Amino acid sequence: MKRLYPKLAWQSLRHNGKFYFPYFLTILFTAAVFYILLALSRASDLPSRIRYAYLGVFMQIGVFLVGVFAVIFLFYTNSFLMKRRTRELGLYNVLGMGKRNIAAVLVWETLILGLSGVVGGILTGMLLQRLLTLIVYRVIRFSEGFSFYISWAGIAVTAIFFGAVLLCNLLFNLIRLGRQNAVAMMREGSAGEKEPKAKWLLALLGLLALGGGYYIALRVTEAIEAFANYFLAVFLVILGTYCLFTAGSITILKLLKKNKRYYYKTGPFITLSGMLYRMKRNGVGLANICILCTMTMVMISGTVSLYLGTEGVVETRTPADWTSTLRYRPAEGDTPDFDGLTEKMEEIAAVQGVPATESYGFLNSSQDLFLYDGVLDTAPKFEDDAILFDAQLEVLFIPLDAYNHLTGQSKTLSSDQVLVWCRGWQLPDTLTLPYHSFNPQETAGEPRSFRIKEFLDDFPATGGWSPMISANNGETGGICVVVPDDQALLDLYAQFQTANGGSMEWTLFTTLSGTDEEQLEAYNRAFVNFEDGAYPDFSGTGSWNAFSTESRAMNLAESYSMNGGFFFLGVFLGVLFLMAAVLIIYYKQISEGYEDRQRFQIMQKVGLERRQIKRSINRQILVVFFLPLLAAALHLLFNFRLMVLLLQLFAMTDVRLTATCSLLTFGVFAVLYILVYRITARSYYKIVS
Repeated sequence: MKRLYPKLAWQSLRHNGKFYFPYFLTILFTAAVFYILLALSRASDLPSRIRYAYLGVFMQIGVFLVGVFAVIFLFYTNSFLMKRRTRELGLYNVLGMGKRNIAAVLVWETLILGLSGVVGGILTGMLLQRLLTLIVYRVIRFSEGFSFYISWAGIAVTAIFFGAVLLCNLLFNLIRLGRQNAVAMMREGSAGEKEPKAKWLLALLGLLALGGGYYIALRVTEAIEAFANYFLAVFLVILGTYCLFTAGSITILKLLKKNKRYYYKTGPFITLSGMLYRMKRNGVGLANICILCTMTMVMISGTVSLYLGTEGVVETRTPADWTSTLRYRPAEGDTPDFDGLTEKMEEIAAVQGVPATESYGFLNSSQDLFLYDGVLDTAPKFEDDAILFDAQLEVLFIPLDAYNHLTGQSKTLSSDQVLVWCRGWQLPDTLTLPYHSFNPQETAGEPRSFRIKEFLDDFPATGGWSPMISANNGETGGICVVVPDDQALLDLYAQFQTANGGSMEWTLFTTLSGTDEEQLEAYNRAFVNFEDGAYPDFSGTGSWNAFSTESRAMNLAESYSMNGGFFFLGVFLGVLFLMAAVLIIYYKQISEGYEDRQRFQIMQKVGLERRQIKRSINRQILVVFFLPLLAAALHLLFNFRLMVLLLQLFAMTDVRLTATCSLLTFGVFAVLYILVYRITARSYYKIVS
C-alpha cells in the first residue's frame, strides 16, 4: 500500500494539472526570486564603499518582502486548491480510502511539489543570478568586472524557508481533512446558494475608509507629513477596497434589483441575478487583484521616475563639477581670501589631472527667521507674556548677480528692491526686517525695508540650500530673497549677526575637464583618500570657520547607487505582484468556468436562447474582470499626490516626469491585463462550452 501512495499522488497532480501546474510555477518563481535577492544581498564583488552598501540593504528588504508575500500567497493558493478538491477527496473516502490513506497521498503530493518547486527554483535562481547581477550592476553604474559565485547560505535559507511554508500548508490540509466527514465533502459545491444579503454597515465602513484614505492623500501638503500619513492612507484604502468589493458591490446590486422597471427585463434580470452570486463568491479575490495591481503600478511608476530623475536632481543640486562651501564669521575676525581659495581649488584640479575650465564664487546667507503678520524678524513677537509667530522659517539671502548667474536671466534691482520666492505664505509688497533679539526690549539696529519687485515662480535648488528648496516645493515652505548686491547682503548679515549670531557663506562653483569617472577619481584622491596622507593645504587663503567641497560625479554615483537599488527592487517586486495577480485571475476564470457551465445548462433547459445566455455571461465576466483595473486606476490617481511629495524627500521635484511615468506604467499594465484576460478567457470558454 505504501508504494501506491506516490503513484496516487502523481496521478492526482496530473489529473488536476490545470490547477497545480500554476501553483508549481509560483513556488518555483518565488523561490528563484528569494534566492537571487539573498545572493545579491551578500555580493562579494562590490567594493567596501558606502554607496555600494545601499544595494545590500535594499536586497535584504526585498528578501523580507518576498518572504512575507510567499507566506501569504502560497497559503491563499493552497486554500483555493484544497477547496476545489474537497469533493474529490470525499470520493476517495467513500470508495474505501481511510483518512490516513488520503493524508499519506497529500503528504506525497506536497513532497513532489515542494522538492520539484524549491529545487527547481534554486536552480533557476542560480541560472538567472549572473544575468540579473549584470543588470543590477549596470543600473547602479558599477563598471568593474564580477565573477559568478554560488551562495550556499542563500540555498540553505531558501530551502528551509520554503520547506517550512509548505509544511504549514500541509498541516493546514491535514487538519481540514480530519475535521470533515465524507458526506459533507461530497455535498460541498452541490448545495444551492442563498442569495447574498446587503451588508449596509460593512458597505458604509468601506465607503468611509476609502474616503478617509483619499482625503489624507488630498490634504497633506508637506513631504514629511506625507511620509508620516502614507501607511495610514494605504491601510484605509485597502480596508475600503475589501469592504466595497465584498459588501458594497452587493449593496449596489440589491438597490438596482429593487428598481422594478429596470430589473424585470430579460437582460438586466439575468445579469443582476448572476452578478449577485459572482460578487458573493469573488469579492475577496477581486479585491486581491485590485490591491496587487495598485501595488505593482505604484512601485514601478515611483521607482522608475526616481531613477530617471536622478541626473536632473544631481545637476540641480551641483550645477558645477565641484561645489565648495566656505563658512566664516566677520564679527570674529575671519578674513577669507576668496581669490586665493579659487586659485587653490584650480591648482588642486590641475594636480589631479582634471584642469578647471571655469570658476565662479558668490556670497549667500541662510537665517532662521520668524514670520508674523507678514513681517520677518529674528525673534518672535512678545505681547502680554505671549510669544506670537505664524511660522519659523529658513530664509536664504543671495545677491542679484548670483541669481542671474544661476538662472541665466538678467533681472535688475534698485537699492531698495528685492525679489522673493516663497510657497504658501502671504507677504505684503514691502519686506520689513525689524531685527529684534530674544530680549523684547532690545533691537539690533534700525528696521530695514525693501520693496518686493517680483514674486518668483521658482528658485534654483543649488548647493547647501538644495534640501530646503526641494523639500518645500509643495504648498508651504521656506523663503528666498534676492538682494541688490554683495554690500546689501553684508549689511543685512551684520545686523543678523548682532541679533542672533550665525555665519556668512561663500559658494564656489568649479567646472572641470575630463569624464565623470576621471573627476570622481580626482575628487577621491584629493578630498576622500587624501593623497600623500594629508588633506589639501589651504594655508595662505585667509582665516575662516569651515570649508567643504562636494563633487557632482560623486553625488551622481551615490544617487545612482541608491536610486538604482530602489529601481531594481521596485521592478522586481512589481513583476512578482503582477505574477500573483495573473495567477488569481487564472484561478478565478477556471473556477467560474465550471460554475457557469452548470448555470449555462440550467438556463438552456428553462428555454433561454444560447445567444442571449452567452451575451449575459460575457457582460458579467467583463464587468467583474475590469472592475479591479478601474479601481486600481482610481487608487493610482489619488496616490499620485502622495508619491510626488514622497519623492521630494529624495530631492526629486520633476512632477511632469512622475506623471509621465505613472501614465506609461498604467498604459503598459492595462495592455498586459487585457492580454491576460484574452488568454485566460480561452480556458474559461473551453470549459463552459
